[in-house]
Amino acid sequence: MKRIFRWSVATVVAMILLSGSCVLRDMAQTTPTPKNVFQPGEELVYNVKYGFIKLGTVVIQTGSVSRNGLVSAHMQFWTADVPFLNTRTTVTDQFDSRDLTLRTFQEHTQNGDQTFNKVSSYDPTTKTLTYSDDQVKNQVSQNIEPYDDALGILFNMRAWSGAVGHKYLFHVRGKDGERPVTVTFTNQTENQEVAALDNKEVRTRVLEGMMDMGNSAPLGANGGFTAYVSDDDAAVPVRIDMKIAVGSISLELDKIKGRNDWAAAR
Repeated sequence: MKRIFRWSVATVVAMILLSGSCVLRDMAQTTPTPKNVFQPGEELVYNVKYGFIKLGTVVIQTGSVSRNGLVSAHMQFWTADVPFLNTRTTVTDQFDSRDLTLRTFQEHTQNGDQTFNKVSSYDPTTKTLTYSDDQVKNQVSQNIEPYDDALGILFNMRAWSGAVGHKYLFHVRGKDGERPVTVTFTNQTENQEVAALDNKEVRTRVLEGMMDMGNSAPLGANGGFTAYVSDDDAAVPVRIDMKIAVGSISLELDKIKGRNDWAAAR
């Protein structure tokens, strides 16, 4: 039972930010101009909470952009010091900043006494994806269109947060095939208190998402999520809620570093 509970919490957090890969398709007639959201040195720290209970911490860091437009991003998640939780995940991605698609991906997870590893690389010229995990070694797939992982979805939500009235379709790629994820960029705004800014209220753009959970949804999650992204050029996600059977599991922005140009922080 303890292991099942650990997996459930970790899986829900992964569904918000971590696992899978995806292809972005615009379901609207016109495409707006994306925002430049890759800020080298930016560090976003989120508390993962169920109500008032802290379940863990997520840290997202953006590295430098190379001359050819590639940028690295790092994500760490670890569970809080509470009963039944003992998970740590580290993800390292490399994106092409010009089209927000993934080039390399690494995920390493320690869950209790078990470890799990995933590595992939993508060649956009040959449209070839090479994938390895603890059971599969250097599996090559041909004719793969450019894709992202779910951390890439987060960057895409930031980049396109001004796309009011648009709905974007992602396809999450896993060992069992593809599952759709849609994100609707609504015309709604909402003020959110941000702990990283001493609970100052920030005007945010509301994004509504839905992902296909298949038949193994943990904790009664139906795949629905809501993201609140600052309604400015920085497009900082200040809160993400993932709906479960009772209430939701939330990521709340607790600290921000390396973002001196964010007007909301002044």
